[in-house]
Amino acid sequence: MLNKTKIRLCSALLSVSLMLPLSVGAAAIEPQAKIGDTYYDSLWQALDTVQDGQTIEVLTDISNQEVVLSRHCNEPFSITIDLNGHNIWESTDNSPAFTYLSADGTVAPSVTLKNGSISSTSQPTAGSPYASGIWMESLDQQCLPILILQNMSISAQNDAAINCINAQLQVVSADITGKDDAVYAQNAPVYIQAGHFSILSDTDYGKDGALAVQGSATVEMTATDPVVSPADWQTQASASISVIKFADVSEWDWYASDVNALVKRGVVNGINCWTFEPARNVTRAEFVTMLAKAAGADTTQYNASWSFGDINAGDWYSGSVGWAVENGIASGYGYKLFGPNDVITREQMAVMLYHFQQNILNKAVTDKVTPGVFPDAETVSTWAQEAIDVMVREGIISGAQADGVVYLMPQNNASRAQASVMLNNMLNL
Repeated sequence: MLNKTKIRLCSALLSVSLMLPLSVGAAAIEPQAKIGDTYYDSLWQALDTVQDGQTIEVLTDISNQEVVLSRHCNEPFSITIDLNGHNIWESTDNSPAFTYLSADGTVAPSVTLKNGSISSTSQPTAGSPYASGIWMESLDQQCLPILILQNMSISAQNDAAINCINAQLQVVSADITGKDDAVYAQNAPVYIQAGHFSILSDTDYGKDGALAVQGSATVEMTATDPVVSPADWQTQASASISVIKFADVSEWDWYASDVNALVKRGVVNGINCWTFEPARNVTRAEFVTMLAKAAGADTTQYNASWSFGDINAGDWYSGSVGWAVENGIASGYGYKLFGPNDVITREQMAVMLYHFQQNILNKAVTDKVTPGVFPDAETVSTWAQEAIDVMVREGIISGAQADGVVYLMPQNNASRAQASVMLNNMLNL
């Protein structure tokens, strides 16, 4: 593996220059950042001014400014940089988009980067690896800077997305992509709660996989019972690694065990590795895709565009819809329309689950509970009555409570949490 410390050019001169007062060229037309009520023409100026406990708010996209934060470690320093959805981008040769350095002292500085993206299209020059999205390093190898990533996207087209040299990286939630490594850690601990890590090329650099370690570097998954894919990432040089732990699915939520069970089976995905959005509605295309995954179906041989005018051959759900229709699980509205992007109703979901049980699981109806009396039972559509009856008796659907009364709510839209619970109940029959 490449030792990046050994090929640094003029590191001593670099460290001296970075400890000098920071400045930029011509002032920006509009402020780039603020701390409290104070605005700054450049992010550089804000970084040069920020004090322990403060938050820098980035106000605009920033490009080609070689943003650098350097700290002496002689006093507490913990700050947050909130990008507010903006991007820090660098294309100048041999320049990271964001550099974070520390030295001289024993109190480790801590920086949290959140809610934005950092990207680099820089080209590295011969013998020097400074083309990463983030370069972080302890220059004296004693005071290890801490970087925390929260809801961030980090990328580099020509180097590791993050080079972590004698430093500490904590990934709370991030999508990280580099040419050769997502994260290269040298004599550095890396702690991961949730995120996706991938490489763009299978080069000599990338032979060590998306998470590359050297020296005393370690990688540790910190969340309780995360879903790590592939499971053999520690023994294989995996080019893509996902660590899934949803911040919006608490272990006490009524749907948590069902969501986690389906995630482990590869049946459902989050919006990303750290967000599930349990209350969000489910579309008809999304639900048939869940059913196809639960069945382990090869959907590549199906094409719903042959049957429906509102589905194109290249649509991500075309194969799943085609599989569901051919296997009698789902049908269209008539007039060659499937409505893939329509939000699915609870009774539509019940019908699909009923047909899934019959045609895919080949499992007979099993009465598990005594149906209650639902005050809105008469609102079930005629075509859905048999399926609703079976799903209630099997405990797949238990109704929803409103004002202390349990209703079927057959015409209501189904949420991602409800869909997960119903499908997992079906698979557990």
